[in-house]
Amino acid sequence: MTRIDEIAPDIFRISVFVPQADMQFNQFLVRDEEPLLYHTGRKGLFPEIREAVARLIDPTQLRWIGFIITVTWNL
Repeated sequence: MTRIDEIAPDIFRISVFVPQADMQFNQFLVRDEEPLLYHTGRKGLFPEIREAVARLIDPTQLRWIGFIITVTWNL
C-alpha cells in the first residue's frame, strides 16, 4: 500500500508499507523548478514509487535523485 502525504508546501513523503517485512519505506519528493526525489526505494518497490511520483509530477521532469549509502566497517 502506497501513501502520499504533503508534509510541507510542495514536499511529499511517499510511504510504502511492505507487510512481508512488517516495515515501511519512505521516499521524499520536492516539487520545484528542479524536482528532487530523495531515495528511490528498493528495486521491488519501483512500480509503486513511480506511480506515486506520477501522481505528483511527470516523472520525466525529475532533475535530481538523492540517496544514502550505508557502509559498515569492520576495523
